[in-house]
Amino acid sequence: MSHREGRVPGPLILALPLVLILTGCSTPDTGAGAEPEVTTPHVSVFWVEREVRMRTLDRMFTEGDSDAVIANTGRTRDVLFDAGVVHEEGDGYRVELDTDTWDTSLNLSRIDGALGNAMRQNEVTWCGDAVEAEDFVEDYMGEFWETLDTFDAYEASVIDYVDCGTGRV
Repeated sequence: MSHREGRVPGPLILALPLVLILTGCSTPDTGAGAEPEVTTPHVSVFWVEREVRMRTLDRMFTEGDSDAVIANTGRTRDVLFDAGVVHEEGDGYRVELDTDTWDTSLNLSRIDGALGNAMRQNEVTWCGDAVEAEDFVEDYMGEFWETLDTFDAYEASVIDYVDCGTGRV
């Protein structure tokens, strides 16, 4: 076999286009010191609405007659008790604000429905004129949904709003 000057061996000719195609499709090296992209967890509309409802319900218990508030929730109150959202405490009731301790085997949509029912059957009375609690929740959602980026920002905003603030913190 003789090696001829100026000729490229056959296998190299076949491999060269393949190498060019593969290197053209690869992503450029970002460097060893590049920071990984940080993504913010998605805050769902259901989470925000649940946060407003549970904090409003908890405030109802401290502001008024918690027995009347519970009685007004009707038959869905059992869902709130069974899931561990509402607890009897002393001579009244309280909302468990740590949602990680709730029994969600009942399904969060049933819990959300029960919280919504409690809002429709009770009023917010501590921020001026009495207003149906569900309207109070809807007012918050209408003004603040998709305006904040994190769970912590929404939580601070909701707490301020339920305490008769502007919700802008």
